[in-house]
Amino acid sequence: MENPAHPLALPTVTAKAAKPPVWRSRCKRMAVRVLPFVLLAVLWQALAYTQPAYVFPSLGIIFKTIASLAADGSLLSASVSTIQSVLIGAVLSLAVGTLIGFALARYETVTGPLLNFAQTVPYVVWALMSLIWFGLTRSSVVFTIFVAAFPIISFNVAAGLNNVDPYLLGMGQSVRANRYMVLRHIVFPSLTPYLVSASRSMLGMCWKISVLAELFSGGAGGGGIGYNLFTGWEFSRPNEVFAWTVWLVFMMMVSDRLFIVPLELLATRWKKA
Repeated sequence: MENPAHPLALPTVTAKAAKPPVWRSRCKRMAVRVLPFVLLAVLWQALAYTQPAYVFPSLGIIFKTIASLAADGSLLSASVSTIQSVLIGAVLSLAVGTLIGFALARYETVTGPLLNFAQTVPYVVWALMSLIWFGLTRSSVVFTIFVAAFPIISFNVAAGLNNVDPYLLGMGQSVRANRYMVLRHIVFPSLTPYLVSASRSMLGMCWKISVLAELFSGGAGGGGIGYNLFTGWEFSRPNEVFAWTVWLVFMMMVSDRLFIVPLELLATRWKKA
C-alpha cells in the first residue's frame, strides 16, 4: 500500500519546453521581410553589370541621382505635388465609389453598364479628355486619377453587399433594428474586408495613374513625379528616369504601410480578441 503524500510536501514542478527568445523570432520575421528586397537588389545589380549605364544604371547611380534631386529641392516639390493629387483623388474615389457601390448593388441594370463604360475607356483617353475639360491644371490630374480608381471601390462594395449574410439581416429584423443599426452592426462590418482590399488596389492605381496624368498636363499640373520622369526621358537622362521610378515605388510602399496596413489591422482586430 502506498503511503499518502505528506501534507507539507512541495508540489512537483513540471518542466516546460523552453520558448525561443523573443529577439530571435523578431530577427527571423525581419529577415523574411528583407529577403525579397535583397534578392531584387542582387538581380538589379547583376543586370546592370551586363548593360551600359545609359541603358540600365546600377543602384549606386540611382541613389546618387536621388540624393542630387533631393539636394536641389526638385525631389521634395515633385513629391508634394504628386502626394496632393493622389490624396485628393483617393479620397474622392473612396467616398464616391462607395456610394456608387451601394447603387450598383441595388440598381445593377442601370449602374453596371455605366461603370463598365468608365472602366473600359483607356486611361490615356481619360487623361486627354481631362485636358480638354479642365485644361493644364491640377484638376485634370485629379480627375484622371478619380475616374480610373473609383470603379475599383464600387465593384468591391457591391460584391460585399451581395455577400452579406442573410441570416444576420434576418436577426436584425427579428429584433426590430432600424436601418442605421443594420448598417452599423451588420452591413459595414461585412463590407470591411472588401473595402480594405479595394483600398489597397485603389491606392496603387492612384499612384500609377498620377504619373500618366502629370505627364500629359506638364508643369502646369503641378510638376509632379510624372512630369519630372517625362522630362528625364525627353532630355535623355536615363538615370533620372530610373531614379524617379524607384522613388515612386518607394512612396507607394510607404503609403501602403502608413494607411492600408493600419486599416487592415483595425478591421481584423477581432481575430486577436
